[in-house]
Amino acid sequence: MTKPIIRIKNISKSFGAVRVLDGLSIDVMPKERLALIGPSGSGKTTILRILMTLERINDGHIEIDGEQLCHMERAGQLVPADEKHLANARQKIGMVFQHFNLFPHKSVIDNITLAPILTKGVAKPIAEKRAMELLDMVGLADKAKGMPVELSGGQKQRVAIARALALQPKVMLFDEVTSALDPELVEEVLSVLWQLSTETDMTMLLVTHEMGFAHDFAHRVLFFDRGKIVEEGKPGDIFRQPKHERTQAFLKKILAAGHRI
Repeated sequence: MTKPIIRIKNISKSFGAVRVLDGLSIDVMPKERLALIGPSGSGKTTILRILMTLERINDGHIEIDGEQLCHMERAGQLVPADEKHLANARQKIGMVFQHFNLFPHKSVIDNITLAPILTKGVAKPIAEKRAMELLDMVGLADKAKGMPVELSGGQKQRVAIARALALQPKVMLFDEVTSALDPELVEEVLSVLWQLSTETDMTMLLVTHEMGFAHDFAHRVLFFDRGKIVEEGKPGDIFRQPKHERTQAFLKKILAAGHRI
């Protein structure tokens, strides 16, 4: 049988006295598209930040592609990972953030080539060739020499996706990638995610409030509340026939706000 590419085992995470994740366990299979939904503050983004090694866990273990993420072996014991281990581990993972996080003083193509050149030692001509291929894929080849300030929000987010793809990750994390966009720009970003799903074999984890997109895009949906998975299943089951009353109440509010499911 195929092994999970991500194994999250009984992890917990607290910020001070606030427990954000509470004994969480998730297996994600290769090529799976997983949507994480739930109210703000339920722990969804924290999971992505932990997978990206931007936050440390308090308890538990995580494996990415069979290797420990937050720990490493020393003298036959698992100990917290050092920075070198974390840097190597996160090369398998790409993340696209809510607010783009592009370097404003660098051109579009430099934003994309910087990480491959610095972290993987890719020669600049090779990195630039790959960057142009990615910009072409997201429909922005003509913006390569431009600066982020010259781009719309949707264009910035598509550059951010190209930048994450430049490191050729096995896992892509998307954190509310449309929530900072004007409504008319949302579709152009979601169409790129659809394109990735058909043209690559990447595993994708998506935190989103775009319930209609999650319904159509994901293989599986996890509903979070207070750091725990309250309900999980196929999109049709979660969105059309949720079993848990907390899930029902959340989706009722989403519909009342005028969102499509």
